[in-house]
Amino acid sequence: MLQALVIASIGVAVLYLAALTTAVVVLALRVGERDEDPVDDRQAFSASRLTIPVSIVVPVAAGARWADVAATIDALLGLNYPAFEVIVVADDLPHGAWDPTKAVWRLEAREIFFRAWLDAAPIRMMYRSARDPRLIVVHKTPGSSADALNCGVNLAKFRYLCEVEPGITFDEDALLRAMTAPLGDPADVVGATSHVEIRGGAFQRLRAVRSLLKSRVLWRHLEGVLGPRDAVVVWRRDAVEQAGGFSTSATDPRLDMMVRLQHPRAGRIVRTAEVFGYRPARSVVEDLRETVRRQRAALEAASTLRAERSAIRPMLAYFFVSEMLTACAQLWFIVATAFAAAAGWIPWADAGWAVVLLAAGHAVVSAAALLVRGAVSHAPEARDRAAA
Repeated sequence: MLQALVIASIGVAVLYLAALTTAVVVLALRVGERDEDPVDDRQAFSASRLTIPVSIVVPVAAGARWADVAATIDALLGLNYPAFEVIVVADDLPHGAWDPTKAVWRLEAREIFFRAWLDAAPIRMMYRSARDPRLIVVHKTPGSSADALNCGVNLAKFRYLCEVEPGITFDEDALLRAMTAPLGDPADVVGATSHVEIRGGAFQRLRAVRSLLKSRVLWRHLEGVLGPRDAVVVWRRDAVEQAGGFSTSATDPRLDMMVRLQHPRAGRIVRTAEVFGYRPARSVVEDLRETVRRQRAALEAASTLRAERSAIRPMLAYFFVSEMLTACAQLWFIVATAFAAAAGWIPWADAGWAVVLLAAGHAVVSAAALLVRGAVSHAPEARDRAAA
């Protein structure tokens, strides 16, 4: 009985993974290398004074590397975008690292008036740059990442706001790419995600490429979306305020906000195939912790859905299939095959071929993802290849 169940489960896993791989590859081939990048439109947006201004929030947790923060500030203020401001929300300003940045940007203590729409930890000091008035640095009482975002929302003066974490590298057109969807439909789009690719760490890098494949050939057909694991998100400020701000109790406040905003009365969130920039790979432990956190956050979101938001249940169902069920099927395929071989139910050669088959499936999906990835112009990897 046990033998029959194990062998049958292996067969079911094979059929499921084969069907999923085939579907993804077929959809990828249909998209092919068609370049959907509206370069001319972006050039027009970059030169237009009517382009929607953006407030960029940079949350800095206590203990963060200030060298990364300083590099991010430099890059943000060099963006090719008509009108924006940069709001750095810091829990800590270490003297040794903070002083050079303060001197370079001529940051002066200022009293800036704003409306506290959302609850946030008290602000200790605010600085505005005498060199570039678009830059504001806020030193506040330490809190969560959601608290830093809420503080940034309170200070933001523009309709859209964009969160950029320190350590992300990007080019001068990154904000134009991130704002493609909002600029196209500002009345309906309450949020838009763009990808952050991974540099270093082959597994994490390939996973990021496959995530971009899913954005272009799968997520675009769903009524509701969840952003990729590594992303830069543009939010419409009034929608965030009406939703009560980012939840300080949610496992992932950004994912939680995506789910809460997606109902007919609010608007829609667009998961684009745009690439904002890239970041270094995480350690194995950090990557595993991030995977668990994201899955837990999705389960939290599913448990809090109300009836009027049932239209986005397919979104969470797809998330469950792609990021939970598929991983479990792959793991069970390997474990069950090894167990069956050890029990003498199948030859060890068949177990070896099973591993080869699984690796081949991964390779086929990765190749399809790279095909689609090549169609995204202006992405960091494409520029790097051209420079080489």
